[in-house]
Amino acid sequence: MAIYPLENSVQKYAWGDPDLIPAFLDSPNLAREPWAELWLGAHPKAPSLALLPDGEKLPLNELIARDTRSSLGGAGAGSPNRLPFLFKMLAVAQPLSLQAHPSRLTALRGYRREERAGIMLDPAERSYIDSHHKPEFIVSMDRFEGMCGFRPIDDILRNIRVVAGENWLGYAGRLARYPSKMELALVFYNFLSLESAERGQVLKLARQRIDRLLENAKPESAELLAFGWIPRLMDAFPNDMGALAPLMLNCFDIGPGEGLFVAPGQPHAYFRGCALEIMANSDNEVRAGLTRKRKDLAEFMAVLDFSAAPLSVALPRCDGADGADARGLGQLCAYDIDSEEFSLAVIRVNGAARRYPREPAPEILLCIEGSLQLGAASGGNFPLKRGAALFVEACEGAYELAGRGMLYRASVGAAPR
Repeated sequence: MAIYPLENSVQKYAWGDPDLIPAFLDSPNLAREPWAELWLGAHPKAPSLALLPDGEKLPLNELIARDTRSSLGGAGAGSPNRLPFLFKMLAVAQPLSLQAHPSRLTALRGYRREERAGIMLDPAERSYIDSHHKPEFIVSMDRFEGMCGFRPIDDILRNIRVVAGENWLGYAGRLARYPSKMELALVFYNFLSLESAERGQVLKLARQRIDRLLENAKPESAELLAFGWIPRLMDAFPNDMGALAPLMLNCFDIGPGEGLFVAPGQPHAYFRGCALEIMANSDNEVRAGLTRKRKDLAEFMAVLDFSAAPLSVALPRCDGADGADARGLGQLCAYDIDSEEFSLAVIRVNGAARRYPREPAPEILLCIEGSLQLGAASGGNFPLKRGAALFVEACEGAYELAGRGMLYRASVGAAPR
């Protein structure tokens, strides 16, 4: 057998939503706890449980370790026994931290440096929990809001003028005269590192100007998108300069099926909504604000990529001229993601069985809606309803899907282009 039903763990963090994931799983949350993330994968902190034919439940990382070649194929060559990706559902009810993830080289160097220093392997004590980088890709399930990457410099200057008024040259005059990554880095650092006494005055004046601006902002306007979250961030995180980060970072509000790639070094924070997230299997994140967890501003600045550009929202590319096969039984649409650790596709099934060829790579299938039946090449049939998930080993052949519904397929990616 090369396909296994999964039981997946829920992570409960203060920013989580008590309703979204419980409703998705049809699982009661009588205590009204903040269910923040549903994890699907082999992360040692909370691996999914694979249901074996004899009824035994085995942590997915242990299943993979039994026969890495069968489970991972070539994907296990670089890091034995390690599934390269982690697949999640996020349910964000409150804003979470301003953070960035390191590049591959930065992660390796940072991890070795902290190991040599003898720092305890604990997120409360160090910035690098492992030696891996952590690119991410998110897909909105309904509506998902946040910020990611630096705005074009002209947009940053315009926003600072609006908020700082006649004092704007004191904050960004050099950036206006010498627009560059170096000057942008200085402006961003100067904002985040203000002393406490000055910080309170800056935030107070900014709040007054932004409140007046928002009083007259039209729904769906550029002003509302740029400034609308700042008062809420100020209320949630008093005296935190990270609340003004939307002035310099691209704010986004993406709808169902729209995706966004978060590259190493891109500063980002998520504000509200439900999304799927696939990432390289790493715990490395460096925070600088909007959190009560450990912050490391110096390392955050060292990690950042100060490229300034608008965000590019991704939609999946479908097979066939109209995204469906010739008989109209379904469609497979893949997101164009430049990552060797992960890939993501959405499969819509509409009727009788359709065969889906596949690469010799591990997959996790998550049913989002409807009722489906998967027929395995190696034998066996697996029902799928909303919230159900399967792990498909690399050694498994093509499978068939029938019924009516939709699922997401997480797998490894191709070599970077």
